Amino acid sequence: MNAAPRLLGLPLMVSAAALGGLPFRAHASAPDPIQSTIAEALRPLDGYPLRTGVLYDRVLPLSGIERFDGAPGSHPATLATWLQLYDEIRRASAPAPFQPEPAVLAAAARQGRMRGVVPLAVLDARYERLAPDALERVAPRLREGRMPPGEAPLVEGRVFAAAPLVERTYRGAEVRFALDRSLCFTNDEAAPRRIEMDFGDGQGYREIEFGQVVAVRYDRAGERMLRLRLTAADGSTRFTSARFTVESLTTPLPDDTLRVTATVPYQGAYATGDAYVRLAPSHATLANPVILVEGFDLDNSMDWDELYAQMNQQGLADSLAAAGFDAVVLNFADATDHIQKNGFVVGELIRQVEAMIPPSATLAVIGASMGGLCSRYALAYLESQLIPHRVRTWIAFDSPQGGADIPLGVQYWVNFFAGQSAEAAALRDALNRPAARQMLVYHYTDPPGGTGQPDPLRAGLLADFALVGDYPALPRRVAIVNGSGTRADQGFLPGDQLIQYVYSSALVAITGNVWAVPDQTSTMIFDGRIRILLSTTSQQVTVSGTLPFDGAPGGWRGSMAQMDAVVPPYGDIVALHPNHCFIPTISALGLATSDLFYDVVGDPDLVAQTPYDAVHVPAGNQEHAGITAENAAWFLAEIEQGVVGAPGAALALQALRGFPNPFVREARIGFSLAHASEVDVSVFGVDGRRVRTLMWGPAAAGPHELRWDGRDAGGRPVAPGIYFLRLAQGERAETRRLVKLQ
Repeated sequence: MNAAPRLLGLPLMVSAAALGGLPFRAHASAPDPIQSTIAEALRPLDGYPLRTGVLYDRVLPLSGIERFDGAPGSHPATLATWLQLYDEIRRASAPAPFQPEPAVLAAAARQGRMRGVVPLAVLDARYERLAPDALERVAPRLREGRMPPGEAPLVEGRVFAAAPLVERTYRGAEVRFALDRSLCFTNDEAAPRRIEMDFGDGQGYREIEFGQVVAVRYDRAGERMLRLRLTAADGSTRFTSARFTVESLTTPLPDDTLRVTATVPYQGAYATGDAYVRLAPSHATLANPVILVEGFDLDNSMDWDELYAQMNQQGLADSLAAAGFDAVVLNFADATDHIQKNGFVVGELIRQVEAMIPPSATLAVIGASMGGLCSRYALAYLESQLIPHRVRTWIAFDSPQGGADIPLGVQYWVNFFAGQSAEAAALRDALNRPAARQMLVYHYTDPPGGTGQPDPLRAGLLADFALVGDYPALPRRVAIVNGSGTRADQGFLPGDQLIQYVYSSALVAITGNVWAVPDQTSTMIFDGRIRILLSTTSQQVTVSGTLPFDGAPGGWRGSMAQMDAVVPPYGDIVALHPNHCFIPTISALGLATSDLFYDVVGDPDLVAQTPYDAVHVPAGNQEHAGITAENAAWFLAEIEQGVVGAPGAALALQALRGFPNPFVREARIGFSLAHASEVDVSVFGVDGRRVRTLMWGPAAAGPHELRWDGRDAGGRPVAPGIYFLRLAQGERAETRRLVKLQ
C-alpha cells in the first residue's frame, strides 16, 4: 500500500525500521479522562521498546480487534467497526503528536457520492500488546510504580479490515467502486504484490489497482459481502470482508439541480444548498412545484438518492408526480448549522422557484423535522421584510416547534465514552453542532448540571423567531405529526432504566447505565465507570425538576435499540426499551402547554390551541418522519388544496365543510362540484381506517348536502374524538377535520 505509512493523508508513525528500540511513553497527553486512566495504569511500562510503533493497550479495546487478523474466515466489518478499528490504531500509535480530523473520511465519502463512486478504505497495520497473562502475573507489583525487566513481554498482532465508506446504494444496476491509495492505511514499508476483490456479484475475485474504478452490476436488492484478498510483498496472503447493502437497483435521476446560496448572511456567512428537481411526467419545466426541505442530517451524508427514498415511502413521491406536482428537494450543504442560517437558504430557494413558474402559479412547502423550523423561519422572515411570496400551503412534518428530545442520560453516555468509541465521538460531535443545540429541550453540560436545561443557543433561536413574528401568516399552515394523539407513552415510566451495561473482570470493569429523566423528582440518569487495572474513572449524573420527555407521546427514535445493536468485546449493551420520544406530540403541534400528555383527541377545539389551520394526528406513536399510508393521504389532500393551474384544478372541492363542528348528535356535510362526476365522501378515524362511507357514486354539478349521525358502517355510535371528512373526485381529494363530542 502506501510506501510511507499514512492515516488520512498524515503520517501514522515513523518507519518501522526507525522505531526499533524506540521507548514507548505510556503517559499520553490526551485530555479524555478514560484515556488518562489507561495511561496512568500503563505508566509502569514506560521504557519498553516497540517494533511496530503501536501499543494497543493504550486504548480501551472496543472493536474486538482479534476478529480482524487477516485469516481466512475473519469477521466481516461494518463501516462503524472499521472506523472504530482505525480510531483505536491511530490513538495507540506512538509517537502520536497529531489528531487527524475524522471529517476527512466523511469528506471522502461525500466526494465519492458526488462522483458516483463508492470509496473503499483499508486498514492493514501491525501492533503490539501485552501477552495475555503478563498483567495478571505482575498485577500485585504494579503498586511499586514500575514493571521489572522481562516481566512484561509484548506480542505482535495484525489488523486487516476494509469497508466501503458508503454503506449502501440505491443504484445497484451499476455501482462504481474505487480503491484510493490515500484511503489505505498501513505501517508496512513494502507495497503489496497484488490486491483482489470479490464484489459479491457472482463474478468472483478480480485484481484491482490503486485509483482504478470498477463497475459492478447487481441483479437484485439485498445485502452483499465484499471480499478483499491481499498478497503481501513476502508472499503471505490476508483476507477481509465487509457488508454492503443494495437498497434498490434503480432510482430516478433528478431532472435538474439548482445551486442555492442565501442572499442574507447569518453571523457573517452565507449558507448554501442543492435543490434537486423532479418534474411531473407531463412537464418540461417547473409548473406546479412542491418544495421539500430536509431535516437534521447528522453527518451530511444524505443526497438525492437517500432523500428520494425517504420521500417515496408509501409511494408518496411517485403519487405526487402522477398528480402533476413537481418535487424540489432541498439538501443543505451543512444540515447541522444554525437553523436561521439554513432558513435563509430556504427563502432564497422559494424566490428562485417562484421566478421559474407562471405568475399565477403557487407552491407548497413541506419541512420535515428540522426542515419545518428552517422553512417556518424562512417564510416568517420574508413576511416580516414585506417580501412577497406565493406559498399557498406550508406543512411542518413532525417538526420540533417546541423542541426535540434525546434522553439526557444517553447524551452523557455518549460524552463519557466518546474518547474511546469512534461512533460515540461522532454522535457527541453531532450533539454539539448548532442545530442540535438549538432544538434539544435538554442538552448535556460539562460538568453535569443538577437539572435538565437547554443549550443557550435555543433561547437565541426562540428570540429570533419572535423577531420575525413566530409563524408565517399568509400560507395555509398544516402540522402532520407522528406522535400519538391519544396520550400513548413509549412503554416506560419516568426514571425507568433504559440502558444496562455492566462488565467486570480482574483487569477491566465497565459500567454504562442510563435512566429516563424523572418527572420532577431526583433520579440518577447516568452511571459510568471504567476501571483499568488499579485506576478508575467515573461519572454519575443525577437530575431533578425535569419533565418526563423521554417516554412522552411523540414521534420516536430508536436510539437505545441502536446502542443495543453494538456488540462490544466486553459484556453486552442491553436496551431495556428500544425507543424514546424524539419529537413530542405537543411540540409538533406547537401547543402552548407543558403537559406532555395533553389530551389531544379530547380537545374539542384543538386547532384553535395551535398555530395551525389544520392538524393531522395518528392514534399511536410512529417512527419519526415515517410516512404511512395514513399520513401519505393527508399529504396529498393538503398539497392539492388551493392549487391554481394544476390538473383538475377546476374541480370546486374547496367548499367541503362539516357543521356544526364540533357536533354531538349529527353533522351536516356540504360540498359543491363544478361539474358532474364520480365522488367518494367518507369519514376516517385518526388511525386511517374508513369509519363510514356517506356517498359513493355519480353526483351532479352544484351544491350537495349529506348528514352523518356519528355512527360507523355497522350502525354503532363511534367514540368521541377527532375524525376526518374526505371528499375524493378522480385523482383529487379534499379533507376536513370533524370533532364528535359526547
